[in-house]
Amino acid sequence: MNRIKKAVFGVLVAGLAFSFSAFKTTNTKAIVTYYKTDMSYPEANDPRGYQYFSSDRCETGGSLCSAIWDLGTHPGPFIDGTPLPTSGVKMRLATAVEGHFE
Repeated sequence: MNRIKKAVFGVLVAGLAFSFSAFKTTNTKAIVTYYKTDMSYPEANDPRGYQYFSSDRCETGGSLCSAIWDLGTHPGPFIDGTPLPTSGVKMRLATAVEGHFE
């Protein structure tokens, strides 16, 4: 009888550990605002020409200043001037901001 109790307890602990890990692996994608600093690539959904800055750098006048990007599996930026990865990222719909980078 003692072995059965230990086996049941082991299965219970394993089940709890598995269910807890399932909740910890939720969607942790980084959603970040990047600024279009290089207008050689004028399309808003083209990831080339975007850089990260921690403060708002948009000024009035211009067609494109910033957009919000889903970085997928890429880590979020920590340093101003970090370029947006050119693959594995998606621009969030309707997040492009008019203006120009200053």
